[in-house]
Amino acid sequence: MASSAVSNLMLAIHEKKTNSVDLYRPFRNYVTFTYSEREAQLIDDDLETVKQLRSDLERVPDPSPAARRDLLISYYKALCLVETRFPISAEKHQVNAVTFLWYDAFKQKQKSTQQNIHLEKAAVLFNLGAAYSQIGLGHDRTTVDGRRQASHAFIAAAGAFVYLKDNLSSKAAIGQSLTVDLSVDCVGMLERLMLAQAQECVFENSIAKGSTPGVSAKIARQVGIFYEEAFAALTTSPLKEHFEKGWISHVQLKAAVFYSEACFRYGKELHEKEEIAEEIAQLRSGASRLAEAEAKKPYSSWPSATTTVSSSDPATTSIMATRLVL
Repeated sequence: MASSAVSNLMLAIHEKKTNSVDLYRPFRNYVTFTYSEREAQLIDDDLETVKQLRSDLERVPDPSPAARRDLLISYYKALCLVETRFPISAEKHQVNAVTFLWYDAFKQKQKSTQQNIHLEKAAVLFNLGAAYSQIGLGHDRTTVDGRRQASHAFIAAAGAFVYLKDNLSSKAAIGQSLTVDLSVDCVGMLERLMLAQAQECVFENSIAKGSTPGVSAKIARQVGIFYEEAFAALTTSPLKEHFEKGWISHVQLKAAVFYSEACFRYGKELHEKEEIAEEIAQLRSGASRLAEAEAKKPYSSWPSATTTVSSSDPATTSIMATRLVL
């Protein structure tokens, strides 16, 4: 597969799956036994709303990622209120009849089961990031506006993952089993991947708008750095054993392509300044990095079961394959 074609591919993440959970009855019983039946009646409508949101979450995902995003946001807000009113645990005098079960998004035979609302909140945030990634992938990246909207969606996905990493991954893991996809390592990697794809859209627009080689080089280098950080995480335990090789290959080549793009764009700037020796050094560095990545990974397999792959062919298609070979 040519590097120029690979450079236009992007990834989206599929949501975690769960099982059916009855929240209404355990919550109502807790209020009745702890306070009174009258108090339970007063919050009955609120409990019905939470029940319906959880039921909607369990169904086959809406074909519209935007509708799915809105549902996840509404349910997460409801969970924040639930957390302040209903102590869920195995303790006798707390809500001990609710158990959450979530399957790993990348290895669906692995699962986590907890009487812990932090697991539920973490899984919902993960799925929110996944929904945003699907929204980003759905935009038409052959247009300037489509690339801008895709970038915004990928940034939102990164935001969901970084919030999960900073606020919930550790809480959900305390004294409990936790699937790898919700670990700090994994959601941190996904954050960098989403930032890389967001910045890649910015790079594509910078070329389409005719930005100077120096500006384009800086943007391309930042894209490459984000991919390099994601690749570093993917090649370290526990992620290197958890992700299929296609993921690792894809991210590795992306990192190389955008390092090479940065070298090429900077080389153009040097050419304009007639600094030919430095230009040649930059071009050779970029070509060497790209050749090394392609030699190490044959790219015969690609992310499949747990990802969606999209490509575009905008005017910003990489020309490293034809211009960086000396």
